[in-house]
Amino acid sequence: MIAYTSLEAYDELREAGDLPPMEARVMRVFETSGAGASYSRQQISQISGMPINCVCGRVNTLVANGVLEEHGTRIDPTTRKPQKLVRVAWGY
Repeated sequence: MIAYTSLEAYDELREAGDLPPMEARVMRVFETSGAGASYSRQQISQISGMPINCVCGRVNTLVANGVLEEHGTRIDPTTRKPQKLVRVAWGY
């Protein structure tokens, strides 16, 4: 679990536009989409040009800090496996 003071520090960074570079890169994917857009981690990887392992770690951190939230699934057209979708959490 993340300490409350860590969440406060994270919020201050976010509000100041000083998210860590990789997390900021993930968030830029959502800034260019319409409100309520959802993406799989694979889609974020493709759009951002970041390796999937980097995207997964950054998305998990953003979800844990309440910046992103998991919202539904989609079937990957190649693997036919379900993928969790994430979107910007309400209020961010």
